[in-house]
Amino acid sequence: MSAFHQAVVIQVAVAVLLALGYWLAASTGRFAFGHAGFMAIGAYAGSILTVKHSWNLWLAVIVAGAVAAVAGALIGSVALRLSLLYLAIITFVFAQLIATLISQWDYVGGATGFTGMSGTTVTLALAAVGVVVVYLVLHARSRLGLACAAIREDEVAARASGLATTRITVQIFAVSAAITGVAGAIAAHFLLYVTPKDFDAAQSMVIILYVVFGGIQYFWGAAAGAIVLSLLPIYVNFLDRWYQIVYGSLFVLLMILRPQGVIGRARA
Repeated sequence: MSAFHQAVVIQVAVAVLLALGYWLAASTGRFAFGHAGFMAIGAYAGSILTVKHSWNLWLAVIVAGAVAAVAGALIGSVALRLSLLYLAIITFVFAQLIATLISQWDYVGGATGFTGMSGTTVTLALAAVGVVVVYLVLHARSRLGLACAAIREDEVAARASGLATTRITVQIFAVSAAITGVAGAIAAHFLLYVTPKDFDAAQSMVIILYVVFGGIQYFWGAAAGAIVLSLLPIYVNFLDRWYQIVYGSLFVLLMILRPQGVIGRARA
């Protein structure tokens, strides 16, 4: 495989991880707007371990996911007790706060960025995707997966049936953050240079669009959306500079014309 195609595979794998991580959180009916913050945590945590402490990349990626999971549990334990509007606001502010804190942290280069990463491999990227896909397949068939579906369809009825809805949603949100953190760590070692601006509101929007485009009903729909939208800027030259405008317009059109996504059944 040529260096170009290896780079394409890694980019697509990162996009798929981001989409699957967000899909998991959205599978409970919770729509956050700050997953770029968890991506930043994973990117910087993994990079600090490999650059500053010479850790093995595979182990650093796992720990980066764990750090992002802790952040997700902390934010989720507060935000998920509130209404969907407050969840959106809190997670958005959280992502902006993370970017601001990193920009003031000289240990990782501050606003100028952090470099020194040695690169990642196709094997690591595909292994991460494989583990997440297996987890989601098992999750969909588990009691926890059914509980998430029940919460998404009718949280009041789910709570009346005895489900600990808050505990379940916080648990799922933490796992979602972990997957996003792993994606961030792999992305940082692919890019070799990261700045706080790489994890701004536009990045959160792109993550959401992957899922909205593919469809929220099935995780493989979210993965398909990530594959298509991550490949377009690579093979369609003008999108490389205008993707935020084009993707923003696409987001609005989908909300109006096909809110269930390209892959998904419309509700009656």
